[in-house]
Amino acid sequence: MSDIDIEISGDIWTEILKRLPVKTLGKCRCVCKPWENLIVSTPFITAHLKHYSQNDANRLVMYRQYSTPPEKQEQYTLFLDSGKGTEGDNLEVHDTFTCPFITSKTGHHFRVVGSVNGLICLSDDLFSCTYLVLLWNPLIHKYIKLPVPLATYQVSVGAYVCMLGFGYDSRIGDHKVVRLVYIRDKNLLDTTPPKVELYSVQERRWRWVCADYLVDICVCDLKWSQCFLNGNIHWVAWERDAKTQVFERNCFLLFDVEGERFKKMKLPERLNKVNTLNLTVCDHDGKLSVMYSQLKGGFKGKEMERCEIWVKEEYNVGTSWCQVINLDLGSDISLGWIQCLRKNRDQVLGFTKRGTLVSYDPSRNEYKRPGFCGRWRSWSTCDFTESLILLDKKLDVGTYKDAGSRMKKRFTFNIDPYSHAQTMDEHEVEVRDEDEEGPIDDNIYYLSVLYTLMKFEGGKISGDLSEFLSQAGLF
Repeated sequence: MSDIDIEISGDIWTEILKRLPVKTLGKCRCVCKPWENLIVSTPFITAHLKHYSQNDANRLVMYRQYSTPPEKQEQYTLFLDSGKGTEGDNLEVHDTFTCPFITSKTGHHFRVVGSVNGLICLSDDLFSCTYLVLLWNPLIHKYIKLPVPLATYQVSVGAYVCMLGFGYDSRIGDHKVVRLVYIRDKNLLDTTPPKVELYSVQERRWRWVCADYLVDICVCDLKWSQCFLNGNIHWVAWERDAKTQVFERNCFLLFDVEGERFKKMKLPERLNKVNTLNLTVCDHDGKLSVMYSQLKGGFKGKEMERCEIWVKEEYNVGTSWCQVINLDLGSDISLGWIQCLRKNRDQVLGFTKRGTLVSYDPSRNEYKRPGFCGRWRSWSTCDFTESLILLDKKLDVGTYKDAGSRMKKRFTFNIDPYSHAQTMDEHEVEVRDEDEEGPIDDNIYYLSVLYTLMKFEGGKISGDLSEFLSQAGLF
């Protein structure tokens, strides 16, 4: 580049480069030093994110599948959802990558908490008291490993269940993770109000948040879901009678990420009294959505019997709920599971009874198959936005080798019961097939899961708990 090029390049180059995808920008960093300095600068990263998040044509759907042995990898695919709904329209594969981390307990996979601004929040909390939470930008191979939280099983609060929320404080440009901890009493009941702690990427630490007014409001603990929308994190919750502790009604529990305070929101009246475990909250193209699904045979079933999807047309208007999908999957439909609505609302993204990912049009009874299969209940779908977030950060930000390598990062905990101190170390391990399967431990967490199932199913569960969880597809 000549001197005159450099002199006039500021705003012009920003306008040009911010329209390029992340992988192309990675190559542009090698062109010259001025481009390198521009692309890794915080103002450019912000401008690039704003362009991609506001451009409707850039909407991506992230699909996570957990492959079966011997590969047994967490594989992620980004689809471009055009939303045209025309004949021949399909999900276009935009990118694929493999998770470079492995869970602390063999045989398990990460929970995808959610995705905000190109960061994926992963949690290693499936059926065990572990504390690993990662904020991961897969497109630039960088991540943040959150420190051990304040409320822990070993040296802090004892038996508990917890839920996470992931959001963004646009006022100060800070990503935040919220952790709700419900301590279990001797009868395995959730104690309210929960303990709430918040991690701020800018502050680089966990701190307590007041939640004293959350009495007799419980987030559904077994299959909890969350989404970030309009500055609020949303969870499906249920209210219980203050005297009898019996289920009363369903609702949304919201956390205002900027104001760091909680509030409630009503669900569609039709869903006030249904089984809370059958409700999932999600963001549909910038609008709040809730899915009600019933499984054949309860939690032991591996197919949906019916599915309803509701969308809130106006966020602040309680009566603006609209039912856009009402499917009876027990008929001749070969669809076994529905994940979410596609952008055009005429189609849903789901899975056949054989576990193949499909886009299904109920009005035409047509299937379009992107050609992906996954292990039962390993699927996760959410919106995704390309970004360069974490590229400009150095402190507490880790990187990793090519995701295709056999070397992956594993994180381990060291706990000192005398000082009540906990640290988390990381090391690279070579993944071996014989390391992948492991037995399920019967511990207090599984007993809590069992209690939760009995509470909502209204019956008793007999037999070996590990076998039941396996049949239910819960591990």
